[in-house]
Amino acid sequence: MQAWRRQQVDIYRGATAGSLGADVAEYLTRVAAMPSYAQRAAHLTLWTAALGRERPRGTITPTEIDRVLQGWLATLSPVTVRKRRTALQSLFTTLDGKFASNPVRASANPRVPPPEPRGIDYPTIARVIDAMPDQQDGKPGAIRRPALGKLRVAVLAYTGIPPCALKALTPPDLDFAACTARLVARRKGRGAAARTVPLTADGVAALRAFHAARAYGTFATEALGRSFKRAARRVGVDPRVRLYDLRHSFGRELYRLRGDLATVGRFLGHAPGSSVTARYAQGANAAVDAAAAAAFSAAREAERAAVAPAAPTLHAKLHAISKPHRRKRLRRAS
Repeated sequence: MQAWRRQQVDIYRGATAGSLGADVAEYLTRVAAMPSYAQRAAHLTLWTAALGRERPRGTITPTEIDRVLQGWLATLSPVTVRKRRTALQSLFTTLDGKFASNPVRASANPRVPPPEPRGIDYPTIARVIDAMPDQQDGKPGAIRRPALGKLRVAVLAYTGIPPCALKALTPPDLDFAACTARLVARRKGRGAAARTVPLTADGVAALRAFHAARAYGTFATEALGRSFKRAARRVGVDPRVRLYDLRHSFGRELYRLRGDLATVGRFLGHAPGSSVTARYAQGANAAVDAAAAAAFSAAREAERAAVAPAAPTLHAKLHAISKPHRRKRLRRAS
């Protein structure tokens, strides 16, 4: 990564002083510690190709920026285009200051559609995992090794941890006696401190198999995602399914069972009060709302039953009758 960063800076430093390319090189040196540095550099590379690497940055207009954004929107999602626009805006803000003229502010920021509920029900997840290969492909006659992808997918499905946290997992992080796993700190978004999370019974079983196969270490998330999608197609799952939907599935199921967003956020490692947690629980909103309505109705019925008038006693019945009639009835009763 560092070698690639130096290469990018060297490329842009070859640009004319005061040009967009030279300014990008200066900007990249200032944000080298950014966690998403590689993505930011890639986005700025696309901007220099679209706007002109050798032109002065001050000649860029909002109209030109809008034209480029609209061209990208024809083939890319609004979320991706917004990230590219943010990269260019950050370039101007970092180099010129927060209150300086910035043509990106005058451009139209693509509107992001409401997020769709993501996730798969767990019986379907089990069928997808079963459809994944048990052993790695190898040369004829070679020792067949267990397919680590299947084990990793099971861990992602039954613990809800993201792939980046699984890559950083080490044997000392697992405590099978206490049924917990320690996860490293995350820098994404507002960040999250290292934490210890409780494990479900299925999560413990998945991690035991993971531990036995020594599946620790880094792996290619894209390759694992392709393997997961192939297995999903075999069992007839929507082809738009993604590997990250397993994390959404865990959050959705947890919210359906508990109805508490704070609990979901702690399991998923979100910062306290993060609005992102609601996206993971979105798929269970209907079930949680129906359960809440049923609980509300049951509580009101219980209250009405508690304050309902008791059956009238003989004394009360007699008082409800006029005085002469009461005397007659009392004489008869005596």
